[in-house]
Amino acid sequence: MAGSVLVPADPAAPDSPDARGPRALTDDPATVLTLRREHDVVPDRATPWRDVVAEFDVPADARASADLVRPLLDDPELHWTPGLRRGVLALLPRSTAMVRVVLSWEWSVEAADFSVHSLEPEPFSSDDLVVLEGWLRDAARRLASEGDAVEAAVARVVDDVVSGLDRSAPPRSTSTSADDDVVSDPDGAPAHTTGTAVLGTRVAGPDAESGHGRVDVRLPDPGDPGHEVLVDVSTGRLLGHRTTLADEGDPWAFRYVVVAEVEAGPAEGPAEVVPADLVHWHDQHIQRQMLADDARQALVHLLAGLDAPASVGYRG
Repeated sequence: MAGSVLVPADPAAPDSPDARGPRALTDDPATVLTLRREHDVVPDRATPWRDVVAEFDVPADARASADLVRPLLDDPELHWTPGLRRGVLALLPRSTAMVRVVLSWEWSVEAADFSVHSLEPEPFSSDDLVVLEGWLRDAARRLASEGDAVEAAVARVVDDVVSGLDRSAPPRSTSTSADDDVVSDPDGAPAHTTGTAVLGTRVAGPDAESGHGRVDVRLPDPGDPGHEVLVDVSTGRLLGHRTTLADEGDPWAFRYVVVAEVEAGPAEGPAEVVPADLVHWHDQHIQRQMLADDARQALVHLLAGLDAPASVGYRG
């Protein structure tokens, strides 16, 4: 269980000066916990930082595709938003300038529109714009063709980190290690090499003291994001609920409830699940989402021929 989770006093307790909203008189603090919104902050309770190394399969020609554009960039950020109907590839070329270069399309990247948004009158020369547009279009095509592989690689990184690994690598049948040569197709043409990113995360490894491994957070009703359930991934067993408490539409607290079936532990032993476990598991769900976002961002950069962005190279 998550014994290290720091949990403030329940503001919904009847004797609490912060009590707001309805609360059943039968609530048992051993199975129900309500946290005010300002106390339900992940960094205050999350596990320590870990540096993990993520390796990705990258087409061998990806790096060279950005050779001409790289001198125009300074600590860039490249954001890819794929979609069946509409997609966007947006570049923030310089960390110190209010400039955004955008490639957007409907249905097909081949019909993408190129635009530059800037507070500066001429952030790039006409020749530089030609280079930027050509590179963005090439990157958009590569990202579109690698879309499924991107999501698979991101899921692999998250799964490896959850399992306790500090290095996540693709199968070596399709890629080399970071120190090896480029893998070639049977005809000798270069196929893939390995791109590497260092990611900082608070995703925890396996907990030997817990009776549950990975616990996912799901929405039983997509139309009601204020009600989440926590489910043991390996068994599909429902462990608890997290409900958003709102006052006239303004969320003010979150309520964690252990389901009755897992309240009792072994005879004369500790409870199988307590509210602090639900808080910890929900925190870890958020940490996994953040790690997935960072891994995806790093891979987008690598596929476009750039270094992994500094914004995901956390150190803690």
